[in-house]
Amino acid sequence: MAKIRSFFSRTRKVQTADRFVSELQNEGIIMQRAGSGDGPEWVIDGSPLKNFGSCSYMGLERHPLLLAGAEEALRRYGSNFSISRAYLQCSLYEELEEALGRAMGRHVIVTPSTTLAHLAALPILVGERDLVLLDQFAHASLHMATELIDDVPIELVRHSRLDAIERQLVEAGDRYDRVWYLCDGVYSMLGDFAPFAGLATLLKRYPKLHLYVDDAHAMSWAGQSGRGMALQHFPSSERVFVAVSLSKAFGATGGALALPSSELKERVRRCGGPMVFSGPIPPAGLGAALASARLHLEPEFETMQLELGDRIESARTLLGERGLALATDDATPIFMLHYDATWEVTNVIRALRERGFFCCPSTFPAVPMNKPSIRFTVSRHNSLPDIRELVEHLSAVSAPRHSIVRPQASEDEMSLESQSAAG
Repeated sequence: MAKIRSFFSRTRKVQTADRFVSELQNEGIIMQRAGSGDGPEWVIDGSPLKNFGSCSYMGLERHPLLLAGAEEALRRYGSNFSISRAYLQCSLYEELEEALGRAMGRHVIVTPSTTLAHLAALPILVGERDLVLLDQFAHASLHMATELIDDVPIELVRHSRLDAIERQLVEAGDRYDRVWYLCDGVYSMLGDFAPFAGLATLLKRYPKLHLYVDDAHAMSWAGQSGRGMALQHFPSSERVFVAVSLSKAFGATGGALALPSSELKERVRRCGGPMVFSGPIPPAGLGAALASARLHLEPEFETMQLELGDRIESARTLLGERGLALATDDATPIFMLHYDATWEVTNVIRALRERGFFCCPSTFPAVPMNKPSIRFTVSRHNSLPDIRELVEHLSAVSAPRHSIVRPQASEDEMSLESQSAAG
């Protein structure tokens, strides 16, 4: 087995992660309970906090069409449709896959989650004579899924380093049938895009290169009909495979795979483990997802995307005016500010919450040990005045001391310590 492993033992990894997470839990800034659902505000411990932590970037979870779709499905099928899809499936699956196929321009199969999409697809797609290149900051679910294909060489590559990818392609020669690059479309712990333009060049130059993109954090807010960044850049490539989330900006639940052929779709459906053994999506979730997919196809949806774009640009402009440097220059709904120490992050998060704002700490194991950060997100729920107020308070309580556009880990950090583990 050729997968690069951290020099830390698995036990030490768990112990280190447990220490970091326990400290944040004891500080009372993670693992809390909300007294209300998504929206402009969350109520935590009786205090209303303006919501700058949600991944529901398009703010669809309370859209009337989604609520009506969920209610109709609930009344039609009940709270659960409890049988493996291998035997029998709720008819809403086919309707949802058809609507998603029109939005994404691909053959789509719905999965219980994005993680289970990876676990179903990769063992089917990756052959015994293939090489896998895994971006060091790819979502933790992709790292997890490679455990199912560890009978092939798996190389961890530095984040978005096209030169490293090309070097591996050159060195691969005739030893491998295909070379897979596994990456995110938008990285959840950095807020940056995959280097799509450079990857397009490599796809033209190297016929063996195949891309598998976790585009969970780009679905809905980016691309035509919300198809995400990967399919916007590669709408018809036979060598690009995309997994998305229906649980983030899409406003519903589950995941989906966008595949280049109906044959591959059916093969994953028949042979992908989670497609046979995992539980079905509850009907209410399917009903909400179907309503969301149909909304994505309406002309008004582009206007909703533009509304979010205005909020993203407003936040970026205000942060620049205050001298608050972001971890990336890419215009996404994810904003990451690096600090020198975890205690600084903790103090800033607590101060923001005292001022009525909910943002998230990002420390190991979600980010490398030397990049403790504050992560906040912008959605259509956030008003422009609230965005301005957040930036003013963030500037007042503490300014980050450094920023690196493309964080690079040391050799010893190139495994768990360098992975992006949050959802």
